[in-house]
Amino acid sequence: MARKPVRVSQLNAYIARLLASDGVLSDLAVTGEVSNFKRHGSGHVYFSLVDEASRIDCFLPSSVFERLGFAVSDGAEVLAEGYINVYEKGGRYSLTIRRLSMSGQGDLAQAFEMLKKKLSEKGYFDEGKKKPLPAFPLSIAIVTSGTGAAVNDMVKIITSRNSVADILIFPTLVQGEGAADMIASRIRQVNADFAGTDVIITGRGGGSSEDLWAFNEEAVADAIFFSKIPVISAVGHETDFTIADFVADRRAETPTAAAALAAPDTLELSEDIEAVFAQMKSSMTALLSRAGMRLRASNMEALIGRLKSGISERGTHAASLLASMQRTVRAKTERRAELDALRGGMRHAVSAGAERAGYRLQAQAEKIDALDPLKVLSRGYAIVEDADGRAVSRASVLKEGQTIGARLSDGRIVAVVEDVVV
Repeated sequence: MARKPVRVSQLNAYIARLLASDGVLSDLAVTGEVSNFKRHGSGHVYFSLVDEASRIDCFLPSSVFERLGFAVSDGAEVLAEGYINVYEKGGRYSLTIRRLSMSGQGDLAQAFEMLKKKLSEKGYFDEGKKKPLPAFPLSIAIVTSGTGAAVNDMVKIITSRNSVADILIFPTLVQGEGAADMIASRIRQVNADFAGTDVIITGRGGGSSEDLWAFNEEAVADAIFFSKIPVISAVGHETDFTIADFVADRRAETPTAAAALAAPDTLELSEDIEAVFAQMKSSMTALLSRAGMRLRASNMEALIGRLKSGISERGTHAASLLASMQRTVRAKTERRAELDALRGGMRHAVSAGAERAGYRLQAQAEKIDALDPLKVLSRGYAIVEDADGRAVSRASVLKEGQTIGARLSDGRIVAVVEDVVV
């Protein structure tokens, strides 16, 4: 006797109930190679698991896919855990996946290499796209755990080296479920709400590969790559490398090394500036001294020339006078007394002339000494310089708002021109 016929929908529903009640088919673990990987607009993922002889369709819900710590693509060897389900309308069965991981040993290493290759092909690691770090940052953001040792170490290093930069802490999970999304969100928050920040440090202290895995996820890589603010990655220890390290503008071996890299030592900078200023002051003093010596030498040579000329003229006159007197003596011996008196007057005149010449020489020397630039500065005068250190001799070359310097006898001041009166 023939069995009572059933409708197709009734048959598929019956098969679905049988599969759901089967202890093996309701809790499976299947290994295979991913094939025909597709993500639907709803966020759900569809692909097939294949081996050398067969295949099975798989359904990966979006909620499971978004929690994966690695990239999935065709050719990946995976371990899928789930249950067999029947799509009653189409009469097809598939494996609905609850958990998905890389199959065999080295799952994390495989996932790391797969994502690294993908991001490298997208240009995330290109040196030409990396942003330079600021030489003198005024604001440093730290994206890390708010309670870990790493944040305390970074704050300590920055404050000990730099008395200028502000520190902004953005606490986040650094491991476990949701950590990668939170790290990425914090980096985007700094860019959106604190755009004036000069540099971002993101990272954490050491741990196992699983502990550091949040920094190997694509969400974090995207946030770092698209950050307009330079990012320093500081994850784990010196031997640890993460995807974040490759994408970041700079990698630091440890969080403390990142802090030292981000914040220049202001004490060293101050000492360098003082040394440069002292060198400039010494150079200026030497320059002024040489200029004074050249001025004194030039004026002294001119004065000596004039004195020689005067003495020569007086010597010629004296010789002529003496010859005349000698002729007078030979001609008129009776006038010897008068000649003696005249000779005495001549000696007095020559002595007085020499004395006057000495006074003039001393006065000229005093004038030359008074023209010494250093002496002029000591009397309250100043040498006005432009921003490039060149001396300014006319007010007409200056402009309102221009920065100028004034060299005084004991140092230098910087001022801004408020008005120019010519």
